[in-house]
Amino acid sequence: MEPITFIHAADLHIDSPFAGMQQLPVPIFERLKESTFAALENLVQLAVREKVDFVLLAGDLFDGENRSLKAQLKLKKAFEQLEFHCIQVYVIHGNHDHMSGKWLDLKWPENVHVFSDKKVECKTFLKNESTAVHLYGYSYPQRAVHENMTPNYFKQVKEGYHIGLLHGSVAGNHDHDVYSPFQISELLEKQFDYWALGHIHKQQILHENEPPILYSGNIQGRNRKETGDKGCFVVSISDAGASYQFKSLQDVKWDELEVEIKGEFQEWIDSLHQQLELMRRENDPLVLTIRLSGTSELYHTLQEENVLSDLMDQWNEDEADRRNFVWISSILNESVPAISKDSLQLDSHFLSDLADIIKSFENLDDTIQPLKQHAVFRKHIPSFNEDEKQQIVKEAEYLLFQELLKHRRL
Repeated sequence: MEPITFIHAADLHIDSPFAGMQQLPVPIFERLKESTFAALENLVQLAVREKVDFVLLAGDLFDGENRSLKAQLKLKKAFEQLEFHCIQVYVIHGNHDHMSGKWLDLKWPENVHVFSDKKVECKTFLKNESTAVHLYGYSYPQRAVHENMTPNYFKQVKEGYHIGLLHGSVAGNHDHDVYSPFQISELLEKQFDYWALGHIHKQQILHENEPPILYSGNIQGRNRKETGDKGCFVVSISDAGASYQFKSLQDVKWDELEVEIKGEFQEWIDSLHQQLELMRRENDPLVLTIRLSGTSELYHTLQEENVLSDLMDQWNEDEADRRNFVWISSILNESVPAISKDSLQLDSHFLSDLADIIKSFENLDDTIQPLKQHAVFRKHIPSFNEDEKQQIVKEAEYLLFQELLKHRRL
């Protein structure tokens, strides 16, 4: 059989509103609002450069079930560009862009093939009228699909290559909302040549080869939790097996910088600015969270009112006018004073007991259970994944000890 090359992408979330960020300077906010469209254009350009046979989009092309006309028109234009270069597109819809939403129905170009929301469907791509690629997929009929769909994926013929598209999560993993749960072993049993997964916004390799089972992640980060390079996989399959390479597509990058506090105040500020300038030269436009770490006498200085906000404002002052900006969204002081928390526990029975109480609250679900009984909480507060829970507990611990240290200049 002839080799094939394709792109596996997912979770485009085009026209994401970037809610809660309107306080940013207008140029930066506008750049963020347009970033999902820019990432889509980067995807098209990559497909053309790589001369791929087809593009797989594994769900959540749109950010919401009621797709904006702007988002649809942008996507149609992207599909038309791919059609001009004879590149086919295979689409499944996920929980965000399920088929029960409301939108003005546009007709996609002839190169676009959308999988059914009634059953797992097989579509066949024929390369040079000799090599058949059988693609299997399923679009969500409504937002919540909790059924394991993998039993409905099976080879319909023996010949050719076989590729599965699935929007869902590994059963038992509650770090993200659980939709269409599956076991890796179930996917392996299908003996496909590749599994293109969507739903998880982080690049993940669930199974390295024979076959590769991959999450490509989303193509553009949308908040401070979606850090690092975002993009897609360029995949090649031949009789010898599959190979793949991750390619970045994001227009604006979200990232974190951990900075250890050391030296004199001015020395530390100069070092921080050097690091920020280095990041400017190496990266796309950047929205950055800075986490301060280490043990330093500067701890109390940084705790004084407006010190960190003034530092952030001073750096950000000219960033809105730069195309390649490095915008600091927040500075989190996670450093400790010269006397460690362990020493404080030994120094005081009260602090030691407090530390024990904090440890008992590490199970956030149990701690906030009374709040969950309140109708207002249930209406306005979303469920937290495991990373968010750990971060809430961690930040609460730091805030508590920092408040104590304000009154104990030890």
